[in-house]
Amino acid sequence: MQVSRWIGLALLLLAGPGIAWSALSVPQELAGLPLAHSQQGAEARAEIERLHGKGIPITDGYVAHYGNQSPAAMLYVSQARDEKVAQRQVEQMTTRIRASNGPFTNLRESVRFGMTVYSTLGQGQVHYYFRRGAVVVWVAADPTIAQQALADAARKLGTANERK
Repeated sequence: MQVSRWIGLALLLLAGPGIAWSALSVPQELAGLPLAHSQQGAEARAEIERLHGKGIPITDGYVAHYGNQSPAAMLYVSQARDEKVAQRQVEQMTTRIRASNGPFTNLRESVRFGMTVYSTLGQGQVHYYFRRGAVVVWVAADPTIAQQALADAARKLGTANERK
């Protein structure tokens, strides 16, 4: 029994920064909608990489779906190795959206909740994405609840440590 505790402690210490991420839980509600289902760990990482069309350097993440019918919202959250990697991911997404003819249009940049927030339209939803430290967040929501979903995501995913 004592040996398994030491092994567990060693694994915990080797996990490094990723362990703090694991302590974060998926919000149970977003924009007044209950959590319908979520994916975490390797399953979420695979989904996030599938959406990007390539592998991206993340240490962990989750994908959460809210509401079982319209209106609905989704939250994609990824943890990068450090803030510089997360910033680069946001810059690459912005560059790709600007250079593309779809599926996302009308890209806008603004300062909200003490951070830079990007918004775009596509697939019948309003999409927002932002970075807080080494965490990158993408919110996709039906237009009627999009601003509330963004506000909830910004509030529930910690305080802003990040500055442009």
